[in-house]
Amino acid sequence: ILTKYIMRHDKFPRANHCAFSVGGIILSLTGILLFYPGLGKIMGDSTFKTVTTIHHIIAIFFIGIPIISWIIRPANFKHTFHNLFMKWDDDDKKFMRLFFPYLLNAKKVHMPKQQFVKSGQRFSDIIMYLCIFGISLSGVLLLLPNFTPIVWSSTLLQIWRAGHDLCFLGIFMMFPIHVFFGGGIFQPYHRLARVMFGDGYVSESDALYHWGHWAEEELTSGENVVEK
Repeated sequence: ILTKYIMRHDKFPRANHCAFSVGGIILSLTGILLFYPGLGKIMGDSTFKTVTTIHHIIAIFFIGIPIISWIIRPANFKHTFHNLFMKWDDDDKKFMRLFFPYLLNAKKVHMPKQQFVKSGQRFSDIIMYLCIFGISLSGVLLLLPNFTPIVWSSTLLQIWRAGHDLCFLGIFMMFPIHVFFGGGIFQPYHRLARVMFGDGYVSESDALYHWGHWAEEELTSGENVVEK
């Protein structure tokens, strides 16, 4: 029996997501080593400088990947912000009211239909994007003293460093939540990892369960639907 599948993400966003994820993990690990001054003494000057260089190089890719992807596919930029800031309907509000009961007893709580991006994910994505923007901007500002003849005040550097650390803390707190759902650890989501780390397709039943409004539109158009 053939099953219908809907293409949710093609190769381009999947590749971006993978590169961005790997870059974020490397930046987190190297950043933690740089965050604690005592570790620098333990690692030694040579290792500390190497870790710092890796952190700076990966940061360039971390900042550049979304910028380049939006230049190559400007429609992605429009699509992202449309989904983030679209008007909430009654289903979105109901989804948020039922979210925590759903986490505790998913089998008995019926969630309303959702658009391409769920209302709960929109909320978390806004926080994540703000943190990513903040950590990128503050990181660039922290590097400025190395490339300009201007003498930057220690107060400014402390403010930028504090902003950098706070944004990292926000990402650090949001990351496990993202993995919990997107990685399929939460039982109702256990087949969804393939959406970003597989072939990008989601089955008709899973699509209708998780993103009912979007799935119905896709199934009606048939443009991104295949049978396997």
